[in-house]
Amino acid sequence: MSDSAEVEGLEGLEAIEGEVIHLEGGTVETVEAVTVRIQQGGANRILANEVELRQAAAGRIDAESVVVQQSAVIAARGDEIGAEQSFVGAVVSQDARLHSSRIGLTIADTAQLDQSSTLILLAREVHGDVATVLDTRGAAVAGILAGAVLGLLLIGGSLFLRRK
Repeated sequence: MSDSAEVEGLEGLEAIEGEVIHLEGGTVETVEAVTVRIQQGGANRILANEVELRQAAAGRIDAESVVVQQSAVIAARGDEIGAEQSFVGAVVSQDARLHSSRIGLTIADTAQLDQSSTLILLAREVHGDVATVLDTRGAAVAGILAGAVLGLLLIGGSLFLRRK
């Protein structure tokens, strides 16, 4: 496609490439561009410098800056990630800003959460009220306990097999 493309209502297109891609409605397999804006549409994979989703869905996003509003994303990786009223499976970033969102896994240098929750949070700095099931300390304890249980099972299993 050209350097700049505004696309409406595509279904099942394999790939779109360009400088600026603006997709309204429809779905595409892969989008590669400097700037990607998707409204009420979806993409399986997005590679870009800037990504903005509004009432959209994406499988995997790799970008420097990601902003999602009222959207669903399986995984997002970037320097800055902002989510507002969205669901994201995993966030990996330098700076994560989450407002009224639900996140599965958040890994960030700095995480700012406002009325948001995350199942697992691993961050150097955390700002705001945080509702997590497993934070950094909890993840360490869970890892130690899982290792101890696994070690005991392996030792017990080997002792049980030797007796026969």
